[in-house]
Amino acid sequence: MKIDLQPLQLIRHDLILSGAILALGVLLIVLSQIYLWRAQDEQQALRSNVQRVTLQADSQENAWNNAQQYRALYLMLSQRGVLNGEHRLDWIEYLTELNRSSPELNVLFRFEPQRAFPATSETVQLYGSKMMLSFEPRDEDQLSVVLASLRRLSGWPAPELCVIKRVAEEDSGLNVVCDIEWLSIGPVMVPEEAQ
Repeated sequence: MKIDLQPLQLIRHDLILSGAILALGVLLIVLSQIYLWRAQDEQQALRSNVQRVTLQADSQENAWNNAQQYRALYLMLSQRGVLNGEHRLDWIEYLTELNRSSPELNVLFRFEPQRAFPATSETVQLYGSKMMLSFEPRDEDQLSVVLASLRRLSGWPAPELCVIKRVAEEDSGLNVVCDIEWLSIGPVMVPEEAQ
């Protein structure tokens, strides 16, 4: 049996053209798939980059907000004289002047040495100077004035305990005994034996 190739000769040109078009179509599909994969990889890289930049921007914004918040707190503490040391001489001068200008108050005071509180950071420390204060105001208003005037001094007075008693005689006033912790923030002190 002999195969007749004559009709094949007639469509040979069309078959080659169809094969070439089919091969070109497959090549275009493969190339478009490769392009799609690369575009997806680039898109994923861009998304990752956008997320990274967004996180950095959020972090910078948080840092800026924290800096503004801490700046306001720092300025307030600085204005109150809480930072970098106690102001014991100012407190003593004020209380001595108060006792001189208002002898009826009978102001007595005593300070304990400054001490560090256990909570520390790497560079700053909270310190306290305990003051025992006693005075005899004539009424609650004068008591409030004296305590309010302490808050205007440099430092942060934190009353721990105030015992207020009426003096035995009628209308002779109050007897006040307070333990006040004067707080300050300063650099961590290195113990002398470590120096």
